[in-house]
Amino acid sequence: MPPQLLSAEPHKELDEVPTFLYVGGDNYVKGFHILLQALGKLGNQGVKARFILTNTYRPKSLEKLKRLNEKYNNLQIGVIRRLKHEQLVKLHRKAWILIFPSICEETFGYAVAEAMLLGTIPIASKVGGIPEVVKDTPAERMLLTPRDPLELSEFVESALGLTLEQLKALGTEIKESIYHKFSLCKIERRLMQEFEG
Repeated sequence: MPPQLLSAEPHKELDEVPTFLYVGGDNYVKGFHILLQALGKLGNQGVKARFILTNTYRPKSLEKLKRLNEKYNNLQIGVIRRLKHEQLVKLHRKAWILIFPSICEETFGYAVAEAMLLGTIPIASKVGGIPEVVKDTPAERMLLTPRDPLELSEFVESALGLTLEQLKALGTEIKESIYHKFSLCKIERRLMQEFEG
């Protein structure tokens, strides 16, 4: 990807408050239950961070999140429903990390690829096509064992040890690596190789 197109992408404006983004709603297969367990562990450990959750949530799920917020005042858990794509892109500007603890066999992992293109570091499950999307990029080091809330909480804690400069540099490296990995020239070449046998 030409440098002028990379610079045209939204720039990161990371918050001083560690900000984590989750986009799966309360969907079981997207790992909502894994996130809830990890939040409980992080709350017990006194981790101070903001978690922004998007998508749709049933009243029962919203009640669980409210109880977590009340129990752990060190965690700021906010829910934004019915989000437009432009609003999601704005959230990525502030987000340190995308949390994607899916347990289903994602065919591609669109949310993970989009996060990488926006310079947001993904912590994602090793399921379906996600390992292939992050392969040979710095994000490959942040693949989670599926269904493991303890490992998710450990990844979150390790991210808290990074400075804003380190997070921005890693986000830029991830963004550039995914641009190059899925460049039109490379895709075209791979398709030709497949068709040629």
